[in-house]
Amino acid sequence: MPPIIKTILACSLLSISVCHAESMLESNKTLTIGEAAKELKWELGGITGGILYLGLKEWAWGSASFKFNDEKWFGMNTGSGGADKLGHLYSTYLMDEFLTNRLYSKTGNSKDAALKGAIFSGGLMFLVEAFDGVSSDHGFSYEDLIMDGTGIGISYLKNTVPGLRNKLDLRVEYHKSKADKGHPITDYTGYNYSAVLKLGGFHRLQTTPLKYFELQLGYHTEGFKKDDKPFFKKKKAELYAGIGLDLTEVVFKPLKKQTDSELVDYADTFFRYYQMPGIYTTSSLQTREQNL
Repeated sequence: MPPIIKTILACSLLSISVCHAESMLESNKTLTIGEAAKELKWELGGITGGILYLGLKEWAWGSASFKFNDEKWFGMNTGSGGADKLGHLYSTYLMDEFLTNRLYSKTGNSKDAALKGAIFSGGLMFLVEAFDGVSSDHGFSYEDLIMDGTGIGISYLKNTVPGLRNKLDLRVEYHKSKADKGHPITDYTGYNYSAVLKLGGFHRLQTTPLKYFELQLGYHTEGFKKDDKPFFKKKKAELYAGIGLDLTEVVFKPLKKQTDSELVDYADTFFRYYQMPGIYTTSSLQTREQNL
């Protein structure tokens, strides 16, 4: 399966989950951890199976004795310029959103679902990091755990703070790089990560043209992996600001007034997690380069 299709498929599954959850009425039903795990047995089983498959096949789990690895955050002498750290943040955020909304669709209690989703996501990602500790390619990284916790925290706040879900998105945009060898998860050159502030989510702006726009803060790296060397003369890490169109306001809200199609709801939710190319412009805030 092409890498871009895998990325889109993951966001699509989440969009279906979120749409179903958003149609629920709030309730006071709470579950114990055991009860919540039983409700999510297929979801947790599927995610755990996927993690174990990737760990054994791609991440060399079990190939070394346990060790710690200081990965140096976003430095130019790191393995990806920090893109892997944002990958951890976004992946954990996506996982937490999925589990939280799946549980909410079963119970109708948003705060309890957010808490249990955070616990399960944190546990799964700690499992990943613990097994990374016995990989010759990785090692246990406290930086990864901090970024995992950040992704979980953002999802938890979005699901518990009134109105925040309509104001803040985390998104990824992926274009397969020339150096990719069929491993999209670690094809860091192909990714843009962005945090998005949606002006239409602010009540005072909903009657102004500003509601059609969103502000972005993004990060991109290229040339850091050894497979990138034939295609780049320099390593590059860029922090950028952007302004773009809010598809919810420009496209999907008008469509929802004309149709009750679930496909419109799914598409609206999908683009809260995946950044559509070509509808935003950016300006560099900081660009770092280093010769290979």
